[in-house]
Amino acid sequence: MNRDLMEEYKKILEDDIQILDYEDLRYSIFEGPENNRQEYQIRIEKIGDTYEVYMTADRAGVMGKYEFKDIYDAFHQFLSIMQDTILSNRKRVRDGDPPEYSCQLWDK
Repeated sequence: MNRDLMEEYKKILEDDIQILDYEDLRYSIFEGPENNRQEYQIRIEKIGDTYEVYMTADRAGVMGKYEFKDIYDAFHQFLSIMQDTILSNRKRVRDGDPPEYSCQLWDK
């Protein structure tokens, strides 16, 4: 897939993230599987002819990898994981448990 199309896809997803006000989450969009890794980060990568969506855990290990042929199915999963991350960390904070990492979205 050409670089221009990947940049266009990245811009679409970044626009969605901005509209949802999720910019403070840890995420990576098409950075390469080994680049820019952080703990508890939501990632989307283009690997061969599939799109992989997953979240890293502590020590940046991989949790629950999803594979899609359709970019928009991958986008949906990526944004769904973002929402789940916010909700689960808000619940942790509400219940007096520590969140995965410090983020202003847990306090809303």
